[in-house]
Amino acid sequence: MTRQAMIIALITTAALLAGCADTVGESQSGGPGVLGLLIVPAGGTQLPLETESFPQAFTQGRAIMAQYFTIASADQNEGLIQCLPKSLDSAPHDRIIGSSTSRQVATLRVVQRGGRIFAICSVQMQRQSSPILRQRSIADSSYTSVPNQTPAEIEAATTPDQNDTWETYSSDKSLEDKILNDLAKVLSGGA
Repeated sequence: MTRQAMIIALITTAALLAGCADTVGESQSGGPGVLGLLIVPAGGTQLPLETESFPQAFTQGRAIMAQYFTIASADQNEGLIQCLPKSLDSAPHDRIIGSSTSRQVATLRVVQRGGRIFAICSVQMQRQSSPILRQRSIADSSYTSVPNQTPAEIEAATTPDQNDTWETYSSDKSLEDKILNDLAKVLSGGA
C-alpha cells in the first residue's frame, strides 16, 4: 500500500469516528456502534442517565446488576461491570435431537461523554456449541532441531471447562431494558 493510500485511509477512519460521536444519544438500542472511541457491545442497549455523578451511577449500576447476576468484576476506572455466566433452566429446542445447555452473559458499562452519563447494558444468550476444529502440525515433520511445541502443549492437560465453546444466539432485550430502567429509576430518586 502506498503512503498516499495509507494517509487517505487514516483520514477517512478519523472522519468516520468523529462523525459517530455526535449521534450518541439518538440510538437507544441496536447492534455494534461507536460511542466516542468506545465500542458498544453487539446487541447492547444504551440509555442516557439523569445524573451528573459518575461514581454514583457506577455504584448504583453495580447494585442493580447484583440483583440479577453474580458480579465477576467491577472496574470503576473503565466503568465496566462484568457478571459471571448464569445458567438457564431450559434451552431452546433448536436442534433435531435434544437440546443444548444455555446461559446468559451480562455486562454493564457506564461512560461519561460530553458532560452526559450513559449506561450500556448487554445480556447475551449463549448455547454450548461444538468445539472449534484445530489443526496441529506434526512435531516430527521438518525442523526437527527447532522446538515445535511449547511446554504447556507438552505437559499441561486441559479441563472440560477450557474445552467448552459457547455460541451467542441472541440477546435478551427485555432484561437489558429492565436493568437500565431500574438504574434510571434509582438515579432519578424513584424507589
